[in-house]
Amino acid sequence: MKNKGFISSIYAPITRFIHESWAVLFPANYARYFYRKASNKELNLKDPRDYNEKLEWLKIYSDTSLWTECADKYKVRKYIHNCGFDHILTELYGVWKAPDEIDFSVLPDKFVLKANHGFGKTMVVRDKSQLNIIQTRRTLKKWLRDRYGLMTFEPHHWNIDRRIIAEELLQDEFNKSLSSSLIDYKFWCVNGEPEVVVTMLNRQNVTVGSLEDQEKSSFKAGAYDLNWNLRPEILTDAPARQTDAPLPKPNCFDEMIRICKVLSKPFPTVRVDLYEVNNRVYFGELTFTPGGNKNYFSDEIFLKMGEKIDLSSVKLREKRFII
Repeated sequence: MKNKGFISSIYAPITRFIHESWAVLFPANYARYFYRKASNKELNLKDPRDYNEKLEWLKIYSDTSLWTECADKYKVRKYIHNCGFDHILTELYGVWKAPDEIDFSVLPDKFVLKANHGFGKTMVVRDKSQLNIIQTRRTLKKWLRDRYGLMTFEPHHWNIDRRIIAEELLQDEFNKSLSSSLIDYKFWCVNGEPEVVVTMLNRQNVTVGSLEDQEKSSFKAGAYDLNWNLRPEILTDAPARQTDAPLPKPNCFDEMIRICKVLSKPFPTVRVDLYEVNNRVYFGELTFTPGGNKNYFSDEIFLKMGEKIDLSSVKLREKRFII
């Protein structure tokens, strides 16, 4: 076992270096590899048709500079402000370049720590007096060392200036009976219009955020149309985790739709994540590469959304890659 661990400690960094170099130097080729690995399908970049194929095309050939700004969990706050939605932002307690800069004594008893540059780097602190600060700093340093987006071919994440942020911990008193965690409302938007809403419940392991941990919990997901009809046939990923009955329509649903239309307007496609907490809308994040090319929705929905993305009107990046 010790030899296996030693070999893995040498092999893993080498493998990562090869994949990262491949992604940077030959992005179109790497995109094909990653797409095949994630979806078990061949990627058509010359004539992309469905949502996932066009998303890959956008990652390679379009100008994603605004994606980078808005994928940054710190800088996106400026974008939300410029859109006129300061009221949906959680309170920001601090932002730091290095974990050793954090003065935990000035933070409230409850808060959330996040790395600003990727997925799954969130730590919920419900009682600061129980927090192991030394171990927490180690975890945060590990987060900041991760060059998120290279292995998963998400180029808009590559140039995010990595930071740690502390934000307000939201607690919903109204929906405790529906979900043990905040209900996450994820709006898939195309050309500034919401297309599908996915809800996520009982996300127990919010600290890690991995699908494996969610599967071990009572995690549930549901897909809805814009009339708030539950559409189980749309959501094909892990049907066993789908909600058994429709959730009540959010009280702020119309406001959510209005917010999504404004926030998604500059982008061919983006997923807008929102919360409704105590009858008030809060911003979660903007996600430009949702689902990691998995078969999240039915082929019919992916094709329908893909047909609405007009690649001919997209602003191209200055240096185009060769297909």
